[in-house]
Amino acid sequence: MVTIAFDKFTLSNGLDVILHEDHTLPMTAVNVWYHVGSKDEEVGRTGFAHLFEHVMFEGSKNHKNSFFDPLQKVGAVLNGSTTNDRTNYWENVPSNYLELALWLESDRMGFLLDALDQKAFDIQRDVVKNERRQSYENRPYGMAYLKLQPMVFPEPHPYNWPTIGSQEDLEAAGLEDIKDFFRTYYAPSNASLAIVGDFDPNTIMASVERYFGDIPPGPPIARFGRMDSDLAGQVKLTMRDKVQLPRTYMVWPTGPAFDDRQASLDILSAVLGDGKSSRLHRKLVLERQIARDVRAFHHGQEIAGEFSIQATANPGQSLHEIEAIIDEEMARIAAEPPTEHEMTRAKNRIESHHVRQLEKTGGFGGRADLLNYYNTFVGDPAVINTDLDRYLAVTSDQIRQAAQATVSSANVRLTVLPEDEYTPSVTGIDRSKMPDATEASPFQPPVPERGTLANGMGVITLNKPGIPLVSMGLMVRAGGITDPVDKPGVADLTTAMLTEGTSNRTRDQISDEMEFLGAELQSTASREYISITTETLTGHWTAALDILADVIRNASFSQGEFDRVKAEHLTDLGRISDNPVAIAARTARALQFGHGTQYGHPISGTVDSVTAINRDDLLTHFSSHYGPQGSTLILVGDVTHEQSLAKAEELFGSWESKTSGASPQETDMGAVLTEDSAPATIYLADKPGAAQSVIRAGHLTIPRNDPDYFSMNLMNYIFGGQFSARLNMNLRQDKGYSYGYMSSIDWYTSSSSLSAGGSVQTEVTKESVAETLKEFADVQGDRPITQEEFADSKDGILRGFPAQFETQGQMVQQLTRIVAFDLPDDYFQKYPQYVGAVQLQDVRRVAKERIRGDQLKIVVVGDAAVIESGLKELGLPLVRIDYEGVKIV
Repeated sequence: MVTIAFDKFTLSNGLDVILHEDHTLPMTAVNVWYHVGSKDEEVGRTGFAHLFEHVMFEGSKNHKNSFFDPLQKVGAVLNGSTTNDRTNYWENVPSNYLELALWLESDRMGFLLDALDQKAFDIQRDVVKNERRQSYENRPYGMAYLKLQPMVFPEPHPYNWPTIGSQEDLEAAGLEDIKDFFRTYYAPSNASLAIVGDFDPNTIMASVERYFGDIPPGPPIARFGRMDSDLAGQVKLTMRDKVQLPRTYMVWPTGPAFDDRQASLDILSAVLGDGKSSRLHRKLVLERQIARDVRAFHHGQEIAGEFSIQATANPGQSLHEIEAIIDEEMARIAAEPPTEHEMTRAKNRIESHHVRQLEKTGGFGGRADLLNYYNTFVGDPAVINTDLDRYLAVTSDQIRQAAQATVSSANVRLTVLPEDEYTPSVTGIDRSKMPDATEASPFQPPVPERGTLANGMGVITLNKPGIPLVSMGLMVRAGGITDPVDKPGVADLTTAMLTEGTSNRTRDQISDEMEFLGAELQSTASREYISITTETLTGHWTAALDILADVIRNASFSQGEFDRVKAEHLTDLGRISDNPVAIAARTARALQFGHGTQYGHPISGTVDSVTAINRDDLLTHFSSHYGPQGSTLILVGDVTHEQSLAKAEELFGSWESKTSGASPQETDMGAVLTEDSAPATIYLADKPGAAQSVIRAGHLTIPRNDPDYFSMNLMNYIFGGQFSARLNMNLRQDKGYSYGYMSSIDWYTSSSSLSAGGSVQTEVTKESVAETLKEFADVQGDRPITQEEFADSKDGILRGFPAQFETQGQMVQQLTRIVAFDLPDDYFQKYPQYVGAVQLQDVRRVAKERIRGDQLKIVVVGDAAVIESGLKELGLPLVRIDYEGVKIV
């Protein structure tokens, strides 16, 4: 097992500092945890910790602008989050910009309040409102959590309220109220700083001391001890939501993380409801087919925890029957311990998950995050190297005891139904000066090795020793564009059926064998190709690849499994109407590419098309489009190319091709852009009662292999491709209309799709569309891209390039794109040259020539009764459409 070596220091003001060197990439992860969460708030003063998660990105005394702006310019990735118990912030930066991250983190730790005024507070309060709408009110089943939390943890338990807090409390809070909260909790004596990656061990502590040493400590904080829920008996609740299928939530309060039952309860949840071979999935979804999905999980927090099972009923099925079966399984495992096979499977899955976390230096759940987690909640970062041991030591009888204690305890059942002593040191630092970059560490992108079997199948290997993992993927050119014109969804159904049984293994054997290895097969249909991927510990990679080869070569498409999977797909299609974001994406694509076209039809199909699909359609598709000549096997990790080729030859050498697997013909983009002469039009899909409006505005653009690709990528980065881009700075940061408003380009070998939008407050739908139109016009020429924007975007892309190679899963995705777009093997090595060659005039030119603000398809999904009249005031044609994008006559 991997051992994480680290050093820990504590500054005189109480700040814990944890250092872990890793020079694999020229990147460094900076991770700060504040030991404050929603539980540290008071009744009537909730939501403060989550509010500060937002406020702390908005500027401090010596940097009065967005935290994202200087970091994204240098290619950093950053984020933050709040839980009941802690708030964290992290940046993954090019290592020569480490001091920039330390300067910014220290300035907001020590000097945030100097820049916090009423206007900034009001804007971020509006952003939180939008987040609540987007994450809870406008999301299927989103309000369930807000109902469950106070029931599972009755007052006065500090987990009684949700992390996002009460909107009424935030509205009532004054500026001084939240400043007092900050002064209490956001101080070095209540924080832990982890620095992981490429840094100089001889100078790093001097840098930390220079930036953080003179920040005063905070006041002493009284910590909560263990506080079990006061819930007594069983509480039953029922609520209505804008959903198609009923769902049940069954929640039992448990003890905190690191108590003597946490590991047992985590393993119990894996045995019951983690993966296709888990007890509940097998019984409810596969055998009885009365549930669409089911999952179990245990969440141990600092002072208490909860064990949860949630299940969604299939159409026409009873939640009472589902709950009865769950109760039976809980009672059975409380009486009879799980089998040795179930125990090994669960432990392998937990071990694999732990190793995958250690693969990342930063981000959520990476090494820096874990070091802070153990330091904050256990007081010792070294537990990162030993915590897995307590899971591996759990016995089956301990699982039985944990289940017995849980099943006999109080619980909540929610049914969701469709509607009817520290001192600062003295450093004397000049904080007003942003640090310069140090010398950049050299980075040489990894070079893949490529081979071809005699039957034409490609094999690509990227050797990456160090972490005992192997990631693999098989790409086949059999995506949604190969669907029959009259039966969209065939490619997607075929892909879904691959793991449902072969001539050698049943569906249950496939899932059971993979989960026993601590792995899982993921089969996904994209527009131009399908992929099957998995990731496993090095000792299991050959066994995992054997199963992968079996499903891609010998899928049996049994009638019984086909009937079940088809029914599940139809159920999912029926639920799309619950999700405004899904409706917007689906309709925007159809309107841009055209209904029924290779790129315009939904990959998942429609209710009508999937209803018409039969097993023979899948067999025909499989025999016509699956074969070695259109396929490439990709392996990344602790494996050599010679090993890859030898195993590929053993498993795939006799595979015969029934098709050429050729990529689709490219479309003449000049013709596409000039043929669509229709004026910008608003297409309104009515979602009565929607808490927000979802906007998608876009048009077709150049193919991936067009010479203007890199110029278009840079243009989009500036326009809406990252947090500090024009769109988000306007609609979120300046006006508070949205929680996030971005743009992206879906790249294809034929016409690609440019799309901009987000979820906005219903009452400012008209204004949001107007601002979107303005931003398109601005970037096209009314407000041309500036030299500063251009330079910052180029620097950001190039400096962030090494971060794309942190994990093996990322590398499999990168190599898949190389194959999908027929890019050269040295593409990674030449990428900086390609981006570096783009000039400002190139970006301005493509903005002027390739942006079609006057031909936008503007999809709005929202409450028509509220927003339609305002949209008409914009003076654009307005067309009412259904949820497939078809005009309503």
